[in-house]
Order: sequence, then structure tokens, then C-alpha cells
Amino acid sequence: MKWSIRITTSLTSLLILTGAVVIAAAQTKNSSSPTATASASAFESKEIKFDGMNVQLAGTLLSPKLEAGKRAPAVLIIAGSGPTPRDGLTFGTAKQLIYRDLAEYLTARGYVTLRYDKRCVGASQCVKPTSFDDFIDDARGAIDYLREQPQVDAKRIFLFGHSEGGLIATIIGANDDSGLAGVILAAMPGRTMGKLMREQIQNRMTEAGKPQAEISVYLAKYDRVIRGLMNGHTNFSKETLNEKDPYDALLLGLINQYNVVVALLINDPLQIINNVKFPLLAVQGRKDIQVAVKDAQFLEEALKRSHHPDATVVVLDDVDHLMKTNKGAAGLASYADASRPLDAKLLAVVTDWMQKKSK
Repeated sequence: MKWSIRITTSLTSLLILTGAVVIAAAQTKNSSSPTATASASAFESKEIKFDGMNVQLAGTLLSPKLEAGKRAPAVLIIAGSGPTPRDGLTFGTAKQLIYRDLAEYLTARGYVTLRYDKRCVGASQCVKPTSFDDFIDDARGAIDYLREQPQVDAKRIFLFGHSEGGLIATIIGANDDSGLAGVILAAMPGRTMGKLMREQIQNRMTEAGKPQAEISVYLAKYDRVIRGLMNGHTNFSKETLNEKDPYDALLLGLINQYNVVVALLINDPLQIINNVKFPLLAVQGRKDIQVAVKDAQFLEEALKRSHHPDATVVVLDDVDHLMKTNKGAAGLASYADASRPLDAKLLAVVTDWMQKKSK
């Protein structure tokens, strides 16, 4: 089964657009190694290339040092939305190397890990995606590459999808016929794009100190545009939309990519997760301001309704969307501090679960 939703890289970036605007002006803290891991001598690093959907992608393969003839379980890390490089995300000048740190942590504990530059990013080729299927097939290409590696136990491959990467992992988990050890979803939305973006925008405007009256007026405009798009309308000349305003620019982006957006507004991720064939773990942080705790609750309810035989949903305190510890108030300001580590409890939950499923 092919996933029919079409999406472009520029569109997915809209989900974090307003946050990036705020963070760009914030003072940042960077760290070369925010998460404590074993030294690089504990594993081997290899720069690799593999075939995606009509594109060659580049990544980093980390392997634990194994005895001759031994094979290890593997983890494919699937990044979130936007033009994301293999190591992580950048907010303003803060480099949040969350995927690099996650990969090193897992490899130090005996897992082969693969993370990769998305198309048109880093060392990967630039072939513009024609649909969301291209991103899914890119990840499938990475899985195929892992299965071919002599140090990988092909029967013990996990998918780790972060945010939108969770949706990709879920779709693959619902359709893969070769077998996976498990699917891990970190901060995956449990709602359609329209509902999620509305809440994100409201949160960002509130944090930016916008008056409630101004927020209400904008959200009413947002609702009119979203309803119009869902009903097949593309002419919004009666609406006042200023391309220099980041919130209006978001709406203009949706309107200009109507053929892509309409499917994302209609299709429900809960209908996909019901069909995942493999053990599933979903982790969600209470300090996440992009995906809420209720999204995890929606996922859990859907899994229960489908009578999934092996699904676990865990909500963690003091964890934000970046999977990092945040002892302060939930907000975008924390994104500017790259020195914060990946959350130790989250890492423990993930590795303990993987250990049980990889036996």
C-alpha cells in the first residue's frame, strides 16, 4: 500500500516556522557533546551512501565493536519535519545535535545506528520530493541498507521516528513485510495537521505576548482558511494576508500548496497507527510545546481500540519536543540552550524496551 499524501519540504517547515523566528533572536548556548556517552573509541563510524526514491542519500553508520561473525540489533533514526541534516536541528544559532547524541548513546550500548541527511540537505543529493511517499521510500532505502550490512541482525531492526519521522515510521510499520523488531515514536502527533498547527500557533502567539484579542482574531482567520481549503477553495482574496507577517505567511504557504495541504488536513494519523504490525513504543514529554500530552493519549486510545497486542505509551515529566530535559517552564526559550542533555529517563525507557524486544 502506498501512502497517498503529498507534501513538500518547505511545507513541513511551516510547523516550526514561528518558533524559529522567536529563537533566532535569543541568546544561545552550544555544546559539542550535550549528552554523556561512551568515547568514540567504543564504536566505529562510517560515512555511507544509499539509494532512496530516485535520489542518493548520505548518512553515518555507527557500529559497536563486535567479535568476528557476531551481529548486533540496529536502529534507523528518522528525523522530524523540514530540511533536516543527520545530526539534528538548528534553532537560531543553537545546534541541537539530538540525532547524533541519540545514535552515539545507542551504539555505546550495543546497537548499530544509521542516521541520514534528508534529500537536498547536507551530503545527500537534491531531488525535490514529488510526494510524501518519497520520504517514506527514502527511509525504506535506509532499512534496506541496514539489512545488507554483515554486522546487522536483519531480524532485529528498530525504527526510531521523531515528530514527523514518527509518522513515517508508523506508515512503514503498517506495511513492512520483511519484519521489524519494533517501532519507536517520539513526540508523534496524534491529530491532523490543521488541528495541531492551530494549537501550535496559539501557543506561540501567547508566548510572544500577543494580546488575547489579537490572537482570537487571527485564529478566526486561520479557521476560515482551513475550512475553505478542506472544502476545495483556493481563492482567499477577501482575507487580509500580509506575507511579511510570519503567521500570515504560514497561511499563504498553505494556500499556495493547496494540492499538498488538503490531504494532510483530512487524513488522520490515528487511522495509520491502528495498522502497525510490530511492537510499538510511544514516548511523549510533558514540556513539549509542539506536540501535546493529549496527542500521546489519542495514540494510546487508538491502539487500545485496535487491540494492538504489544503497544506501550509513556509520558515523561520535564521532557520537551527535542527529547531533552527541561527543568524550567515549557517554552521556546529552552530551544536556544543546546547544552541540555537528552533526557536520561527517556533514554532508559527506550533502551530497556528495545532490550526486551531484541532478545
